[in-house]
Amino acid sequence: MYKKISSLLISLLMPLILFGGEIHVGAYLGINWGRMATQKLVPSMVVDLLLQNGISELRLFQPSFHVLDAFADTNIGLIVTLQENYLKNVFEQKQIDDYIHERVKVYSEKGVKFRYVYVGNEPFTKSLYMKKQFNGTISYLNMTRDALDKFNLPDIKATTPHFTDVLTNVTKPSEGDFREDIKGKMFEFLDCINRTGAPFVIHIFPIYTVYRYGFDVDFAFFDNKSKFKIVDGNNTYTNLFTFIYDTLVSALAKAGYGDMEIIVGQIGWPTDGYVSASEPNAERFHRGLLQYIARKEGTPLRPNRDINMYILSLTDENMVVTDYGPYQRHWGIYKHDGIPKYKIDFTLQDRDVKPSVAKGTVRMPNRWCVFDGKTDHNESLVLQDYEYACEKSDCTAFGAGATCDNLSFTEKVSYAYNMLYQITNQDLRKCNLSGATMTTNNPSTPDCDFPIEILTAEVVDGGTALTRRY
Repeated sequence: MYKKISSLLISLLMPLILFGGEIHVGAYLGINWGRMATQKLVPSMVVDLLLQNGISELRLFQPSFHVLDAFADTNIGLIVTLQENYLKNVFEQKQIDDYIHERVKVYSEKGVKFRYVYVGNEPFTKSLYMKKQFNGTISYLNMTRDALDKFNLPDIKATTPHFTDVLTNVTKPSEGDFREDIKGKMFEFLDCINRTGAPFVIHIFPIYTVYRYGFDVDFAFFDNKSKFKIVDGNNTYTNLFTFIYDTLVSALAKAGYGDMEIIVGQIGWPTDGYVSASEPNAERFHRGLLQYIARKEGTPLRPNRDINMYILSLTDENMVVTDYGPYQRHWGIYKHDGIPKYKIDFTLQDRDVKPSVAKGTVRMPNRWCVFDGKTDHNESLVLQDYEYACEKSDCTAFGAGATCDNLSFTEKVSYAYNMLYQITNQDLRKCNLSGATMTTNNPSTPDCDFPIEILTAEVVDGGTALTRRY
């Protein structure tokens, strides 16, 4: 009881503590938290991290009951998601009603503050992973709105987030428009959310988009050291974010919704798995982004306006699909063990500080499973076990330009063996691969960390892991 009361007091006082007595309303900075990881933080730890760092808004990808319980009476605004693998099995209104009642209505009465319900995720993307457009988006949006109204929850908005590839490739923001192949569905969607007062949610992955457009990578950063810029009439764009944001503004205006609210549902910078994906670059990107938000200058097409956004993401997730690239598993500001990777100040005061460390994680012993490197092993069996270990764990740090791409083959085998060993909570049975041996000597290199993981939250809190985020 004491812990619950203290968390509530902290959440109520946090705006006063962080902003010198002035309570800010309206604009906000939130963060995404997905649990597609083999080692997960306990939900109560995440609540503490959010409160300690002054983060008042969170998107939950998997709103399981024990996770929602942790957010009761915290004053943290939540977004929950009706995932597509759930929606595809929905055939009648009652199913949506039951979901909203069990996970939104009941928990609203317990003191959970819901802000949005996302219905599906990026249904019109051209991603290889999402090969087929999700045609039920509009009907499920309407069903979700009906369920929210049925349970007297008018302030909770229902919408669907979209990826930037719903927009056409352009050279100037004023040319912005939606792709021709989805225009009909997009206009129907826009009419739907406009009637209910819900925002348009856009996901922006600068590290992906800057290469997609063929721009200088420095254009993705707010300090733009290359000085590359785009002139569009009287407007000048010196960074990718304002370029993409105003491209969307133009597309909405052409569709007849020039004043529609926009929320940036995901934006961030990964720390591994790709060229330019590193901790220093992630710190550089977020520092510039947060300084930009704090200035409240808006964009050339929407000047002097607050922009609400959610950083991607709280922790790394080593089980997410990598359809856009290996870096998708490395968005986290925190490592799996709750240690922050770099400096970021969520209070928007540009302090040179790292976020708080997660309290209460249980780190496993300093033991690694590695390849002994002996030459008398059957090479085909070693290769087979190496590929198996990577498939069952996470070897995205081997990508071009990633932290571990310079390892020798022997070192890569060791890394793969160790990853499989760690994600299974150091299960000795997983260290019975060809040439595998146990060691207490850290095999990490100056550039490549061979991690020691923490006990998974499912061992600690009895939760149920989901196999897919989207």
